[in-house]
Amino acid sequence: MLSYLVSFLHAFLPVSLMTGMLVALWKRNNERRRTRSLAISLAVGLLSGILVYWISFRQEAVTSARTSLYAAGILAVVFGAGVLILPGSRYRAVPVIGWGTARSLIAVISAVAAFSFLARLAEQALSSLSILNTELLMNTGGILAGAFLIAFLIPLMARVSTKSGRGVVSGVFLFASILLLLQWCAEVLLGLMRLEMVEVTSGRLSFVAKVAQYATLLPYIQVGIITALSLLFFSGRTVFTPHDLQGMQKAERRKARSRVLFERRWFQSALVSAGVILAVLLSFDLYASRPPKISPPVNLKPDSGGLIKVRIDDVKDGNLHRYSYITDDGHVIRFFMINRSTKSSGGRNRISVVYDACMLCGDMGYIKEKNEVICIACNVRIFTPSIGKAGGCNPIPLNYTIEGEYVVVSAEELDKGARYFSEVISIQVRDPVTGKELNNLTAPNRYEYKGRTYFFESGESEEKFRTSPETYAGDRQSRYFRVQGFRES
Repeated sequence: MLSYLVSFLHAFLPVSLMTGMLVALWKRNNERRRTRSLAISLAVGLLSGILVYWISFRQEAVTSARTSLYAAGILAVVFGAGVLILPGSRYRAVPVIGWGTARSLIAVISAVAAFSFLARLAEQALSSLSILNTELLMNTGGILAGAFLIAFLIPLMARVSTKSGRGVVSGVFLFASILLLLQWCAEVLLGLMRLEMVEVTSGRLSFVAKVAQYATLLPYIQVGIITALSLLFFSGRTVFTPHDLQGMQKAERRKARSRVLFERRWFQSALVSAGVILAVLLSFDLYASRPPKISPPVNLKPDSGGLIKVRIDDVKDGNLHRYSYITDDGHVIRFFMINRSTKSSGGRNRISVVYDACMLCGDMGYIKEKNEVICIACNVRIFTPSIGKAGGCNPIPLNYTIEGEYVVVSAEELDKGARYFSEVISIQVRDPVTGKELNNLTAPNRYEYKGRTYFFESGESEEKFRTSPETYAGDRQSRYFRVQGFRES
């Protein structure tokens, strides 16, 4: 639900903000009747955006349609902002142009919003089932809540903008337009590069990447604009002193008090709306959108025979039990054990031992939710009885044995998978040539041989090692690399 609500706010918050300010600007020019037709322009823009997306999706031309629509939005914003923020005398001289520009601007912005929201919606399903269910109702509720909030913000922004001067509202409108222009220019440039209409260069990619990185802050800036206009509205509110009220007739006094009350309610509504939007955005960005994290692994050390032993009773409950082993060069190897027995197995334990890494996705690891094991990197649900078999997003198998009441894994076998993992911690190591003790993270020289990293106190000892590595490293077996694919031991 929250992701759909946030997607709706990302797409339509600029629409409500700029429409409200346009209504306020138009009321200042005594064109109150015409402001009603902005609703028609808004509806036409929404329907146009929906229609353009539907046609482009059917024709498999979403990128072309998106690029064209954003380009139209850029032209509309540039021309619209230029006309609408002209000084009053020039503005009154071209009322037809100004009014037509305002309507066109709102129509294009709403069309872009509808298209971008539907494009985001296509990346995720409202429900994993084709029947009515709680997930579908919750996600639909998120969209409806966003629509209600955006619809409420339009008259709210129009009201709170009226107390600010024309110059302030025009300046805020221009600032909001520039923010949209930057985002849309990046989208157009990205679309042109995807369509191979312009050359892909590092400068263009850098511009697109930087704008995309900071575009996530745009809704927060828009919330800040709502708050700032609300505070200006409150500072310019009508205030009646007790002396003023005493000099009024009863009817006038009631009207004055009613006016003060309504202005206070508008201000409170604006602050509450900004607070709700801010809370929704923060909860999504700081919590809901974060990928799940693996549980801290239990670090195990091998015995004198180089074996790691775990009691079967400790891992037979069906949960995912995560462990780690630290190699002699500081690599942290994670692996987990899970009982994959089912009802058909007759209650027999079927323990699987695997690396906590995927041959395709890397070492982000796995988590267990309810009865499913999930690859964090790609969110693939894995059939638990298949764990221990190679292929797809299944965890990389690890050789082990069952000895009585213990699951036994050799440190040598674990060491072969060290290159599947990227985490390296600080440990003390020895120069294989001189025997001097060093820190693996601060050693001045290092050299990789058979997938292992060796550390040296000087270039001279490193050169001796390079000349005859077998003399110092022995005949240890090479480590595996993910690019080599799964290999049976």
